[in-house]
Amino acid sequence: MWQRGSILKRCEHPRSSWSRCRHSWSLVVDLGEDEKTGKRRQLWRTVASGEDPQRELTRLLREHDQGHLAAEARPVTVREYLEGDWLPHMRTRIRESTWVRYKQLILSDVLPVIGAARLGRLRPHDVQLVVDKMVDKGLAARTVVQGYRVLSSALTQAVRWQMIPTNPATAIRPPRIERAELTIPDAVQVRAIVKASEGSWIHLPILLGAATGMRRGEVFGLRWRDVDLDARVLRVTGSLQRVDGRLRVVEPKTPRARRTIALPATVVDVLRAHRNEQAERRLLLGEGWTDLDLVVEQGDGRPRDPDTITHRFTDVAAAAKVPGVRFHDLRHAYATSLLRGGVHPKVVSEALGHASTSFTMDVYSHVVPSMQEAAADAIAEALDL
Repeated sequence: MWQRGSILKRCEHPRSSWSRCRHSWSLVVDLGEDEKTGKRRQLWRTVASGEDPQRELTRLLREHDQGHLAAEARPVTVREYLEGDWLPHMRTRIRESTWVRYKQLILSDVLPVIGAARLGRLRPHDVQLVVDKMVDKGLAARTVVQGYRVLSSALTQAVRWQMIPTNPATAIRPPRIERAELTIPDAVQVRAIVKASEGSWIHLPILLGAATGMRRGEVFGLRWRDVDLDARVLRVTGSLQRVDGRLRVVEPKTPRARRTIALPATVVDVLRAHRNEQAERRLLLGEGWTDLDLVVEQGDGRPRDPDTITHRFTDVAAAAKVPGVRFHDLRHAYATSLLRGGVHPKVVSEALGHASTSFTMDVYSHVVPSMQEAAADAIAEALDL
């Protein structure tokens, strides 16, 4: 029968006689069998002379019962925990593309710095060292913060699993992310970009981006099953992403990202014509057609890599004499046009798939002054002031 804990009296000066030596105590706590080796593990602590060994043993046994000594029972390294426990656990709970990003940050920036450290002995200084090394590498503040958050999330899970008592990452502050200045083309510039893209495959993605505010991956992942031309709406149910080298339509990150967007009548007409033209190509190719139900495809039904639009869009924007505008800036233009047009912020937030209306208004705070002016004019008209 194994004892849960014991106290052993010891002499700090073994060469002295027992009666003359200065006594201290060794505390031994049984931590149970190791899951891998099957051998029993023990935790040893020394209590100096003058301290109460029984009180300290009681405290250790209480921590063991609460699971706070689990890290001592299984002295894993940070590498073993992240690669063997946390990453496999997270792979079933987040999008594949997000998981790949987490893995990249851990392999490139966390493990080279603290991978060999004992998980149970990790301190705030160790986490700070990871952050400092990322800064020293010249990484963007957003990347550094993302790396910090991934590590902090992993350590929070270790606390939940009672592998460590506290999360050392909570004691430090990552760099502050300075919000980048938004590039927002006006309505005239957006029309010029749409016009300049006519006659090219890029015209439809640009038109959809400008008219719906969808993200690039959402445009390229749009499927006909999610388009109702009669009702003039489309549903965002996925995003085309490259995962493990393959293009796949993945689920939206959040429930709010899964949404319905109304379509202008002119866009409906373009989509009808495109669907008819696509059907003709499908008949001509026969078995050479890959049926993935995609609206935007390569010409044979296969997905078109969203990355291909980056440089092509730059050329179109330059031709429209609107240099420096990115495809994603069409989304900003869409949101700004709706807000300035008097559309309720909640409706705009839902169309964009944002987490909250407050987030939408925070991002597009530059629109608030004009909205306030419109509100003042409205109340003046209502009260005949």
